[in-house]
Amino acid sequence: MSPKKLNELNKYKKECEKKYEEEKDHEKELYGKECVAHCINFVVDKANEKVADLNIHDRFSCYLATILARDKEVVAVWLRILKDSSEIYLFKNFNWLSEDEKYIEDITKYLKSRWNKLNNDMNNNDNEHVKSLRDYISAEIGDEGNYISLSLVCYEYYKLVKDNSNISPKFLGHIKKVGSYFASIKGIIDCAKKPQYKPLFSNIKVKKGKPVIIDNQPIYSWKNIIKRFIDEDEEVEDKYERFMDRCLKKPEVMGRIRKVYTDNATKQPQLDDDVEKCIYLHAEMNILASLIINNKITSRVFIAVSKRCCYLCELYINFAIKQGYNIVISGKHQKLYDGWILPHVKNSDFKNKSLIYILENLDRIIEKKIEHYTRSLPADSNSGGNSPDPHDVGGNIYNMGFMKNLTMEYQICREKSVITGMRVYSINKA
Repeated sequence: MSPKKLNELNKYKKECEKKYEEEKDHEKELYGKECVAHCINFVVDKANEKVADLNIHDRFSCYLATILARDKEVVAVWLRILKDSSEIYLFKNFNWLSEDEKYIEDITKYLKSRWNKLNNDMNNNDNEHVKSLRDYISAEIGDEGNYISLSLVCYEYYKLVKDNSNISPKFLGHIKKVGSYFASIKGIIDCAKKPQYKPLFSNIKVKKGKPVIIDNQPIYSWKNIIKRFIDEDEEVEDKYERFMDRCLKKPEVMGRIRKVYTDNATKQPQLDDDVEKCIYLHAEMNILASLIINNKITSRVFIAVSKRCCYLCELYINFAIKQGYNIVISGKHQKLYDGWILPHVKNSDFKNKSLIYILENLDRIIEKKIEHYTRSLPADSNSGGNSPDPHDVGGNIYNMGFMKNLTMEYQICREKSVITGMRVYSINKA
């Protein structure tokens, strides 16, 4: 190879390496910002339960997603109708397990977890609506029913009371979830009995997708991200301290900070240093990226998901729609989770623009919340955070040991900053 060609090759190699490093840094920024946004604004807006009119194939996909999801797992389904056959693509957030192969046998076990939540409601409450459900179950199956028959009873009872605004939405939701298993089985059987849908069942190919999981994704620290939103002409440390003072008074926020930023080895909060997180591609994003966008399918595609999609998935779907894709999803819950992976698609321009789009929306959320915490309300306010996070109930968000450690660490950092006169500014945005 001539010296000129070699120089050109080396130059191209360096440019590729630089581009790769910039891309990784942008992703590190994205995942750092989604962690901060998750902590300070978990519920972005009201859940949207409205779904476009579904055809028989869409409903069939929903039935499958409901039955396949075990406990807290998320399953996404895309049913693709071909000329002489159909293909069912199944994706989960995490790895497929051997138990998934025999899900039909274990359906009662999955129903049990749903029933336990409803039963807990009935044991801890004695209002007229709980009594009405108890009486209905007793009249229909007595004490001899199994979980399948309980699902049937809840399915029928839900149809009777679903429009009663006096019943607690949480209690009504538990009834609906127990009944949804029977509703899904009934729906699949109804589809199978209709002659016009014989091709759907006569030649079905089922394909399981591979999850995308990154165990140690570097993310920028809490402090790094927060300080990016404080203008350099302001008193950076002063505004950061006021922001932290507000966070320390909000149990819901501190509970999420504990989950996201506590070091697994030391069990101590780690807010000043970059950390590594396990992140994963949400199941519906896996279908959208690997099967729809990569294959440039712009016709209508319905993706059924066992749970409504999160805020970041909704943002990505909205971006894809703006690029000419026709995506319909089964519900949105407007909650913002950490650990969300940006889908990697073949089209680098699509990927880069989607990254910018997601970052712009996260920036607005974080900036608005920081301004709200540091200006609009008094610094000693002890009001609660945003809507409670139902996914935090597994841990004690009022963990006083954690709160004490975090407060002490923060005070130490503040004292060091005062003593040394040190001023730390945010890293410039890429």
